[in-house]
Amino acid sequence: MENEALAKSKNKKTIKEHTRDLLYQFRILKSIYPYILTKEDWGILRRGAVYHDLGKINSKFQNKLYKKLGYKEFLEELDDADEVPHNFLSPLFINTKKYEKKYGTIKTAILLSSVYYHHDRTFKGISENDIEDIRKQAKYLGISKDKVKKYSEKYILRPKNSVDREILEGKIYIQIKGLLNRLDHIASLDNPNVNIEESVYDGKQTVADKVKEKISNSYREVQKYMLENTNENLVVISPTGSGKTEAALLWIGDKKAFYTLPLKVSINAMEKRISKDIDYSKALLLHSDAYVYYEQEDKKPEKGIVKKETELDKYERAKKMSAPLIITTIDQLFKIVFKYNGYEEILSTLSYSKLIIDEIQMYSPELVAYILLGLKMITDVGGKFAIITATFPDFLYDKMNELKIPFKKQEERFKPHIENRHKIKLLEDKEFDFEEIKEKAKTKKVLIIANTIKRAQAIYEKLQEEPNVHLLHSHYIKKDRKLLEDEILRFGNSKNDNSSGIWISTQIVEASLDIDFDVLYTELCSIDSLLQRMGRVFRKREYFEAEPNVYILNNMNGVPYIIDADVYEYTLKQLQNFKKGNLTEKDKQKLIHNIFSLQENKDLAKSKYYNKIKDTINNLQHIRPYRMPSKEILEKFRKIQNVSLIPDNIYDELNNDGSIDKWKEILGSSTNKTSDKIKVKDEIRNYVVNVRWHPKLDMQGNELFYKGSNIYRTSYSYEFDKECKKGLGLIMNNLQNEGYFDE
Repeated sequence: MENEALAKSKNKKTIKEHTRDLLYQFRILKSIYPYILTKEDWGILRRGAVYHDLGKINSKFQNKLYKKLGYKEFLEELDDADEVPHNFLSPLFINTKKYEKKYGTIKTAILLSSVYYHHDRTFKGISENDIEDIRKQAKYLGISKDKVKKYSEKYILRPKNSVDREILEGKIYIQIKGLLNRLDHIASLDNPNVNIEESVYDGKQTVADKVKEKISNSYREVQKYMLENTNENLVVISPTGSGKTEAALLWIGDKKAFYTLPLKVSINAMEKRISKDIDYSKALLLHSDAYVYYEQEDKKPEKGIVKKETELDKYERAKKMSAPLIITTIDQLFKIVFKYNGYEEILSTLSYSKLIIDEIQMYSPELVAYILLGLKMITDVGGKFAIITATFPDFLYDKMNELKIPFKKQEERFKPHIENRHKIKLLEDKEFDFEEIKEKAKTKKVLIIANTIKRAQAIYEKLQEEPNVHLLHSHYIKKDRKLLEDEILRFGNSKNDNSSGIWISTQIVEASLDIDFDVLYTELCSIDSLLQRMGRVFRKREYFEAEPNVYILNNMNGVPYIIDADVYEYTLKQLQNFKKGNLTEKDKQKLIHNIFSLQENKDLAKSKYYNKIKDTINNLQHIRPYRMPSKEILEKFRKIQNVSLIPDNIYDELNNDGSIDKWKEILGSSTNKTSDKIKVKDEIRNYVVNVRWHPKLDMQGNELFYKGSNIYRTSYSYEFDKECKKGLGLIMNNLQNEGYFDE
């Protein structure tokens, strides 16, 4: 049988056809971003695209595809040895002597190594039989067998070699290898609606143009500052309600950009804000539930609008980093710090992009370390960043300088739009005054924030008989949590002066939820989180009343499991010394400085919080490229082992209405589309609760639905009434006294 020179069984696509698809995407990339590579490096990338899959011509790979296609005849193989992954065979076609004369030794090594490493596979060695097999099959690519030669190992860069490692981590290799990976993945997607890059213009306007039009050139201080410093890396500290989001979008200008936020609900809200309020249609979101979000949004009818783009197209445009503005979580980007094979795909894209990091105070010490080291890697290859935040620990400036991250430090505090929003009272009692809370809730919107879910549930049980009391935390199934998030946004933004009631929550309301309550009762926590909690009260209003509108209870709940004990004590000491009731925006920055400046707080350098960041950075800096398998990265990155649980009562409902059988049928079928399986997996996630793993966690049986789902049944009670949007959520009674804390 004659070799059909196939690249993929899907649509019987040949190697030549797949290569043509890569070169088509290459031309799109070069036309939109011609400046990102030199003329010579564009040439090397193009040659990498031509050579990258030629190794697939080997008979073992071709026979593997023939079997998938149901062929009865197969090619003759020279031996019974295991198939050598094609990325190790493709360099056999590269004339190293020719390219060494043209590009020199280093860039020839970059060309070969980009092809050699373009998949994350285990190398098993190339025999003379493998080379002879390639020579025999090469004619089906129109290539003479004399062109196939054994390549010299000196051209393959090795991570263990210090000189090679320097090249592997250098800008040129990262760009060429990363862009080759992107070209390959986009071409393999085989979707004519998704290209490697898109214009930043929506019509004739960038997102910055749209913002300028919206605010009519009437810039606030922070907006003017970021507009004047569009070519700088920035750390911008500005209070809530000062216009930071618009400032960041102005800073983007006419560049590709990524906007990161810590919570999915914040990301979804930001996407709506940019697409609806700012009217920029090219902003897309990317997180683990993005597909189902687009599916739900696309079902909403809009008068006079015919939707041509499917939810799968939007999802793929974001996932493949094609869209000019992508709103996402940091785990999608900052896994680059582990330097797994393929990290260059993200880093090469960030090399010509701008990156916005919003709400940095929400991240754990480990994640802050990942962010700092990631910024070092991004700026080393030419990318730009802006950290925009209401609070920023002073010692992070020192860490950025130690890492030689270039940035411009804000010299003066921006004048807040509103200076007086909060009057505080520190409570040294053991408990909140619930009678006082009930009385205030008759006429005001009261927000109670606890440090743990267990505590939030206990407070809810004390108050649940009161009218208009709701609870929100992370231990609801996703479908119910979405109802609660929508409800708190509606209630917290109600313009009705008669709105009153109580919401009890955890730190999940701290970041980017645009809610405005009248009174806050909160447990004491670290100063940065505390100030974010205050930002949910009198968000855009002045406060001049005699009595406090923020009550802070010193009860040490969640210390040290969720809240660092040292930072808690530093915060408590500062608040005890704060004699004024009115806490101005200037006072808030002073508190941050007193706690997180090594000059002001000598004990900070001894704290677990500070040393966790320092030690994590030190450990990450010693990681060599390609040491860690890419499939392990996400778990390593999050540093927390999470599992997904379906409570028995939820599972039984799904089983009784036929949903379980329907899902199993679609997931188990070999004929269903990938998009149908993605929809099912996202639909399943609507009914799970994500929890932190514990050895005594109630997890029944094996994984449900599909391999790698990490979903298990649990006998924990689950309580929620969809009609009145009330209930405790997941009740984990057996862990109440086991030191298990969750937020």
